[in-house]
Amino acid sequence: MDTVFLNKATYVGIDSHPTTHTALAINRFEDEKGHLTFDNSREGIQMLLSRLPTVDVKRENVVLGLEGGDATRNILLSYLLEKDYNIYEVNPLYTKRRRMFGTRRDKTDGKDAKLIAEVLTKKLSELPKIQSIQVATHILVLRKTVWFYEDITIQGAKLKNQLKTIQREKGLVRSQEEKKLLKAIEKRIAKELTHIKKGQKELEKQLAVQLKGYGENLVSIPGISTILAAKLVSHSGDIKRFHSLNGYIRYAGIAPKERSSGKNKRFVKDKQTGNRKLSTTLWIAALNQIQHNKVLKEYYRKKIQEGKTKRRALISVMKQIAATVYGMLRSGEEYRG
Repeated sequence: MDTVFLNKATYVGIDSHPTTHTALAINRFEDEKGHLTFDNSREGIQMLLSRLPTVDVKRENVVLGLEGGDATRNILLSYLLEKDYNIYEVNPLYTKRRRMFGTRRDKTDGKDAKLIAEVLTKKLSELPKIQSIQVATHILVLRKTVWFYEDITIQGAKLKNQLKTIQREKGLVRSQEEKKLLKAIEKRIAKELTHIKKGQKELEKQLAVQLKGYGENLVSIPGISTILAAKLVSHSGDIKRFHSLNGYIRYAGIAPKERSSGKNKRFVKDKQTGNRKLSTTLWIAALNQIQHNKVLKEYYRKKIQEGKTKRRALISVMKQIAATVYGMLRSGEEYRG
């Protein structure tokens, strides 16, 4: 980015919560220009909008940063985007890293907001810009459906483990009274699992409808189900906010990071700054691809033959999938192999 712009810009970090938000503004040299704590309500957001021109009269000079992708920030985002502010998504791991390397590690909303603003001054070119499509109704509905699907899937996994424990205990107990109780619990858990499976099928149908117009083409990739496609779209957000494929790969946390000492050089997966949910989804997609996609199955074998470990070979497959997803979401075209 232009150095002149970066030097004259005002950086505003916003620490968002369900009931209140805290904003803190600094300049390029990290001198504080103002701070504000306001309610997560229309009145509170209007208070922020009226305060922003007092820290910098030129709207185009104001750069805002928000952490994570929590739903509590969506109303705030919609108001800021409506006013054409430049807003960037800040990975919480960036602020955590700055906090850990500081002399004081205490955590408050004001300090978190300042850390977000500091990340803006240092990492702006690497951060994905938030676009209006991210708060569009259909994207928000898709994200909430994916969240609910993932939540009940976790509940189902816990219930399956409980069921196995109950069944194992049932074969060991001697008391008829205890055995009777375990049978009743087993029946109840089985009933809840059936209910969860039914809910998953209904949600899958909803996700198939929600993907129409944006992301439906991902299902044409061998081994990518409706659920995986929905997760990829949900955790990626608007693909156009990434300046390049490399930016998307970095966001997913699968860009190689150098770890060198003297003559020894090695590259590792960047776990610290990536979107973990997107990274996990790409990992699952890669496992499916080496089973169902002949091209990537052969690519995986080639990497193994080159001397890579199975894990490193799988990360290479993840990058290939990320490149395919990036291209298909931008173009809207079907998979061409």
